[in-house]
Amino acid sequence: MKKFISMLCLSVVGLFICGCELQEKFHVDVFIYNFADTYIGGVRTAMQTMLDSMEVTVDYTFHDAANSQDTQSTQIDTAITAGTDLLVVNIVETGSGQTVVDKAKKADLPIIFFNREVSDEVINSYDKAAFVGTDPDEAGYMQGELIADLLLAEGGYDKYDLNKDGKINYIMLRADLDNPEANGRTKYSVSEANKLLAAKSKPALVQIGTDTNCSWDTALAKTATASFLASNPMNGEQPIELIIANNDDMALGAIAALNEVNYNKGDDVKILVVGVDATATAQQAIKAKKMAGSIKQDGEAMAKCLVEMIENTKDNKEFLFELDYSFETDCDKIRIPYAKYVG
Repeated sequence: MKKFISMLCLSVVGLFICGCELQEKFHVDVFIYNFADTYIGGVRTAMQTMLDSMEVTVDYTFHDAANSQDTQSTQIDTAITAGTDLLVVNIVETGSGQTVVDKAKKADLPIIFFNREVSDEVINSYDKAAFVGTDPDEAGYMQGELIADLLLAEGGYDKYDLNKDGKINYIMLRADLDNPEANGRTKYSVSEANKLLAAKSKPALVQIGTDTNCSWDTALAKTATASFLASNPMNGEQPIELIIANNDDMALGAIAALNEVNYNKGDDVKILVVGVDATATAQQAIKAKKMAGSIKQDGEAMAKCLVEMIENTKDNKEFLFELDYSFETDCDKIRIPYAKYVG
């Protein structure tokens, strides 16, 4: 009987300990705007690897909004109701930032936005909110520098000026109009390239048609490029000589369309195609001479910053406690730097 009572006491103690562990377990919900995005897929994979290797286990769930803000909002509501400890949000529509942060504030939950930038006002409206991303304009400036580098290199103009009119014709494959990264890349890639070309007495880039929204998507970019090629054939008066894409997925879609008219198939880069992200697939295309270059957005660095902030939050510390990052002066935002990539 004494043995039974002793065993029963041990069982109760064991259940109590387990119960405490369950109660103390920290859960993070990470909301992704679209699992199909190649760059964000790399960030997600890196985060999973880092979270799995943490000494103290952190439970986490990744949610795919499939590019629907309504879906993501429902996912966030469900996670809050289920008792999440931290919201990490790659928001679908940046204009919905205030609505999302208000949900976190009402539930007294810390929230970290990443990659798709919400406004300073949104972050400053809640003392438990922060953002990790890039300078939305920097990639555009660097893409412009890259374009100028390629054209101003020895023999560059002669090589890429297919119709020999002394000018370079381009098409712009952009993404969502409400996205700061898309706007910065679209505007400054062209303005910076033109500024650098003018400094060397070269004419400004000439746009064919208007900016085309391909929503970061490879298939849409292929279709759009094919349409441009149909109305501006390579043997016509205004051939496409440069394709500027807001990301690598769209750049690769453009290359697929070029391949169908026997350009950029790997023997040499005949049409300049530049993107942003320097994804693994894009790097392969650059090495294979199908793509001219890209602007590297360091997904692993972003994932590392997020995971370190998650760990601090789990330990009830400030987001940046003993970390090598600095928030901007007027807002709790961290910038991960870009770099040009040409292989």
